Amino acid sequence: MVVYAFEPFGFDGELVTVEVDLRRGIPSVDIVGLPDGAVKEARERIRAAVRNAGFEFPYDRLLISLAPAGVRKAGASFDLSMALAILLASGQVACSARSAMVLGELELSGRVRAVHGVLPAVAAGLRAGVERFIVPRPNLREAMVLAGDAARALDSLADAIGLDGRPVEAPDGENLPSSDDGPSLADDVGDLSDIRGQDRLVRAMEVAAAGGHHLLLFGPPGSGKTMAARRLPGILPDLDHDDSIAATKLHSLAGILPPSSGLVVRPPFRSPHHGASAEGVVGGGRSRRPGEISLAHGGVLFMDEAPEFRCDVLQSLREPLEEGCISIARADRTVRYPSVFMLVLACNPCPCGNLGRAAGVCLCSPNDLRKYWKKLGGPLLDRIDIRIPLRPARPEDLAAGPTVASQDARTRVRAARARQAVRYRGERFRLNGRLSPAAIERHCMLEPTSRDYFVRLASRAGLSSRACHSVLRVARTIADMEGAESMSSAHVEEAYELRRYGEDDPFWQVP
Repeated sequence: MVVYAFEPFGFDGELVTVEVDLRRGIPSVDIVGLPDGAVKEARERIRAAVRNAGFEFPYDRLLISLAPAGVRKAGASFDLSMALAILLASGQVACSARSAMVLGELELSGRVRAVHGVLPAVAAGLRAGVERFIVPRPNLREAMVLAGDAARALDSLADAIGLDGRPVEAPDGENLPSSDDGPSLADDVGDLSDIRGQDRLVRAMEVAAAGGHHLLLFGPPGSGKTMAARRLPGILPDLDHDDSIAATKLHSLAGILPPSSGLVVRPPFRSPHHGASAEGVVGGGRSRRPGEISLAHGGVLFMDEAPEFRCDVLQSLREPLEEGCISIARADRTVRYPSVFMLVLACNPCPCGNLGRAAGVCLCSPNDLRKYWKKLGGPLLDRIDIRIPLRPARPEDLAAGPTVASQDARTRVRAARARQAVRYRGERFRLNGRLSPAAIERHCMLEPTSRDYFVRLASRAGLSSRACHSVLRVARTIADMEGAESMSSAHVEEAYELRRYGEDDPFWQVP
């Protein structure tokens, strides 16, 4: 039987063949194939685990080869595969399967510990025609997402004696994970009805969620920017199957998938601290792990106090916003991760936060304001479809009853997305927020009256080409929310108002 392991390098990773050669000589264990420190140390963990599991460690000269030899092997997930390869080579266990992928870390007692990257490993194994997948018990539900009945769980290395007999199955009642079994990463968000006195904000959030548009929220401290952003995932529908698989793979590679979990079915919500490094947000580092922009795939990336982030971090968002993926290039190799997400930026109107506040005094100079907003950069802001100025809610609004509930908003968002799914069947994109300029020509055509109105509006406002496309994308979403096939002047006007910064509001006029 051919034993495979997995090196989680990039989104797809690398399949690793584990070979064992037993020959006469002074007893020793040599591991070749660019192993790192954790893999080299496995020789002692394996020796103790094999003995404590009731097997006999061979008194021969062992050579363990991890192929391909040019790929560096890192981590402790190779322990179980090397141990089983040794037991198979020494004839102490048998398996009728022609190939098996084996993942797991060994304790000295022989117990098997959970590892990360199981779902990407199973996907790579299925592409290569691997017949069986042997994983630690806490990773079984993750492996069964793709492998189904071909997945087996080991609690201990001692269970390997049953590899060719009755398979080590899941516990009673534990079946293939369904969409209801996976972790709901956004279940802890509040309800949209918590937002009071911000009708325009609630409307903008629905439009953004329906079309997958990016959002900018700015206003004084305490105006509800963070509260609104954290309630946005609650009005998003569940992930479809492809996005669910991709999100689960990314979370598994990053090692943040909850134990004994299946698919990620709810849109992720990621909120990195403004002190995060470029590698933490974009991804990379020595292990080329996915960053926050990839972990937000299918969901929301919220950057609170956006001007406080480093400029290189903010500007690195431009590629994934356009391409829907991120390429991490290093001298030896380039890896790509999917990064289709809704970007939500939140910031104060000025460094001190008092600009426009009736009871506050802004001490910021025009130069301070220019430097503050310059951190975001024009090219990044130009890619934000919806910009909403916020003011603190009035006491009477806070005392009023709830308005829009997340469940009702999610129903409307789901209906609008269903219309887009039908329209864009066969296309590379599924949401209006991802429309390319060529796709806008095909799907966002205006009636003659609406077209004349849009031309006058864009000319008067001096909109750039990207801004014009942005207005058309948002107008298409508003039309979808109303069930309209064509885009009217009213849809265009609302889309334009959602892109403005609120210049006509007296609240934002500097005294």
